[in-house]
Order: sequence, then C-alpha cells, then structure tokens
Amino acid sequence: MKKNISDSYDAIIVGCGIAGSACGALLAAMDQKKVLILEKASQIGGRATSFRGEAVTDATKFRKTLAVCAHSWVSDRTRPGLDTMIKKKMLKGYVLEAGGRGAWFTNRGRVSQALSLFNKASIFYPNEGFVWYDHEWKPHIIGRKNKYGWMSDEDYAEMVKVHKRKLQLRTIADAEKLDHVTLKDWVEGITSNALAQEFHYTMGTFQTIINDPALNSAGENLKVFLQVQETGVHITNGSWAFAGSPGHRFISEGFATAAQDNGADVVTEAAVKEIIIEKGKTSGVMVKTGGKVLKIKAPTVICTLPPKELLKLIPETLLSPEFVRLAKRIIHTSMVAAQIGMNKPLHEFCGINVDPRSFYHTSMLIPESEGLFRGNVPLDIIAMSAIAPTSAPEGKHLMGMASSILADEAHDKKKVNVVIDRMLKFMDTAFKGWQKSVEWMLFTVGDTCILWRHPEDEWADVKCATIEGLYFAGDTYGKRINEGGVEGAVHSAFICAGAVSGKDYLQYLPSVFR
Repeated sequence: MKKNISDSYDAIIVGCGIAGSACGALLAAMDQKKVLILEKASQIGGRATSFRGEAVTDATKFRKTLAVCAHSWVSDRTRPGLDTMIKKKMLKGYVLEAGGRGAWFTNRGRVSQALSLFNKASIFYPNEGFVWYDHEWKPHIIGRKNKYGWMSDEDYAEMVKVHKRKLQLRTIADAEKLDHVTLKDWVEGITSNALAQEFHYTMGTFQTIINDPALNSAGENLKVFLQVQETGVHITNGSWAFAGSPGHRFISEGFATAAQDNGADVVTEAAVKEIIIEKGKTSGVMVKTGGKVLKIKAPTVICTLPPKELLKLIPETLLSPEFVRLAKRIIHTSMVAAQIGMNKPLHEFCGINVDPRSFYHTSMLIPESEGLFRGNVPLDIIAMSAIAPTSAPEGKHLMGMASSILADEAHDKKKVNVVIDRMLKFMDTAFKGWQKSVEWMLFTVGDTCILWRHPEDEWADVKCATIEGLYFAGDTYGKRINEGGVEGAVHSAFICAGAVSGKDYLQYLPSVFR
C-alpha cells in the first residue's frame, strides 16, 4: 500500500478492516473527500484478514499479523509446528483465514450490495446441505419442512411454534421492540420444550456467536432472521458462505481499492499513536510509519478500533461516561478454530451419504452442565475446499472447524485445550479414520471475533458526543446497527460515513439491510 503521505486530509481513518475501508470508499467516491486510511498491520483486512499459504514465509511475522489484525494467536496444539509447516511448504496453495470465518446471505447480503456500488465482485460460496449431530453425536441430515430426526413429533411442533412467532414479525422496527429482551426469556415465553429451546438458542449462536441465550438479544437475532427471509438463504443452503482465494480479505481489498480509485491514500505498517484533540475538536493524528512519527492534519478522524483498543488511544476523561460504560461492557465473542489440510475429502469419512459441501454442527460439544463454560459450547465443521475450490491446491482438501466461547475463556489455556481435545474426540467419533488423511492442523484462538452489546444496553453512537470531528465505525458502533461481523461492519460504515457527510448512504442498500 502507498507509503507517501500528505500532511493534511479531509478525513483520516484509523484501521483498514471492513469498516475502515468501506468508510474510505464512501467518503472518497461519493463525497469527494481527500481520505487517508492508516493500518497498523502489514496487510489490510482487520479481523477478516486472510493469507495465501505460500505467502506465509516467516512464522514470527505471521503471528504478529494475526495478533495485530485479528487479535488472534496460534495455539501450541498446531501440528506439525508452524516453523515446520513453513519450511516444508506445506501451506502452499491453501487459503488461511484469521480464525473461524464465514458470512450469512452469500452474495445477497449487505457486503455484496455495498461492493457492487463500486463495481467490485463478491466471491462467497454457500454450503449445500446441513448435518446436525445430536447429544449422542449421531448425525441427522436436515431437509426443508421435514421433521428433524432427533426430535419427537411434540419436540418438532414446539420448535415450529417458535418459528411461527418469528414469522409474525414483518419489519426491522418490529424486531427492535425486542432489543432489550434476552433470547432466553423470549423463547422460554413461547415454549418450555428443551429441544425446541436448544434449537432456537443454536440459531441465535449462529447469528451472534454468543453461546449463552441470556447474553443474546432476541431483537438482534430476529433482525437477522428477517434478513435471512428476505435473501432466501436457508440452513441447508447459505447458512454459512465462504470466500475462495484470497479469503475474506477480498472484502477490505475491494473497498480499499475503490477508495484508492477515487484518490484516497491507504498506508500499511502505520501505527496511530495519538488522535490529536485541541479545544474539544479533532485536528489530526500522530502516526508512526517508516521509522518516523508524523503529524497529519484532518478535521475529521474515524476510529475503527474495537472498544478495548480505542480506550487505550483516547483518554476516557475526554469521552462521555455513557460511551465509556457501553464500550467496557461490549461482549467479545471468541473462537477456537482449526484449519486442516487433508489428502482426502472430509465427506468420505462422514459415514452417511451427504453433499460434500454440507455444514456439520453439534450444539453440544461441551454442555454448560459440565461447569466449564457459559452456555453450551457448539462445534461447526465445514469442508471449505468443497465449497470454495480455490481455497486448496489441486488434489488437496481444506476443512475448518470452530467453537465459540467468551474472551475470558479464550485466555484460559486449560479451557482452550479442553475445547481442542473435545473437537478431536468429536471428529474421531463422527468421522472415523479421518486423521489418517490429515497432513497438517493449524489451531488459532481469537478473543475478538464478533462484538455485541449486552441485551440491556444500547449500541454506542458513531458520532462522539464530546469531541467534535471524532467518529467511530465497526461492528459495535451505530445506534441502529443490526447484524454482526462482516455484515455489521459494513452497516456501521454506511451509518458513519453518512454522519460525517450529512448524506443518507443507507438508501443504496435494500430496506431490510438499512
């Protein structure tokens, strides 16, 4: 990315992940602002960055990029060791994500709609098929409008009752009325059936990566449900979608390229040390790049850092107490993830006849009743190269698996190892003989996968209430943001860029995504 930097801009954006790059594209292309995007890491993409295996040539650099971009680290359960993988060029031809990554809505969602505004392609590939593993880890293929095999007629009827209640909601405004109701309370108010509850709690975890339904907002889940209905995706088709080469980094690269096409500067390895605030107004930043610390002027600064990082950059005393309170209470969902290179396709070990592109799931990898984790820890498994063939070299296969936990749990190495042990035990049970085809396993742990508000809280606004010219963007900023992760980051960017320019950029998105 460009290294020459001017001494002044109309707007400076801190961070070139999805939100930062999308803000830059909107302000440069649609508002003709002179924009500078500064990225601390050596590559753009933020938490949704990704890597080509052959480009991973230095283990230390790879670990640093993971830490800076995605707040993730490589587990010592990786085998063989990362240095050995690199030395033997075992990763060549594979696409590596910065943890467990995927997207709802395939190429019909907010991300794709936004990229198309700038004539940039979207390269998501959907799952085709869904296999649910019950409490005994026995598989059941899910079909449309067919009773689920692990449920009795009564269980299924109760599950459908909750689903029909969801269908009564027609608009995002309807769902917003339940923003401060927990998913647990909402579902329990409809049914007391344990399997029906478990199913809808699982749908909530799919959407927010929060395992505990008491931490999950019913309103946020129902907004996603409405968008699912609008786009026509289904648990058996498009419940998750994955990117082919170069991985999910393509999203930020598309927006960043659009920004550069319209005169913006994008600079990597540029660490913002200070947002300059004078007399209650932003006037620029101090940034370290190329071994020098530079002062760059701008009346508008957009910070896209997660709250815990933002509060290290801006003194709390300069922010409103309410903003600080909300920022500190944000729920950091975390992920224990594995990417695994194989010489045979995963579905050959499944034991049942399934589409190779199927999504495999158990909601009971580690039950909450064991007392180790908050909420039931699930496991999601996907044959990534079966869905997105360009994610693995010819003749090889890439699978991924991921379990969501909370940030404090992710920093407990014993608990992480329990998750990994249980992952491998599940695989040995459900995919007998699979390890004979394994050539390498890369385990990563991240403590900032998707950010969510507590159900009783509001989202923090994109416009700072106490500092003129300071704005925020990312999947935790925006009063009416809905969805999380990559979709939430784009939504926030449209809200933020609109606040900066005074224009309604949300009008360019379908109404259900506004």
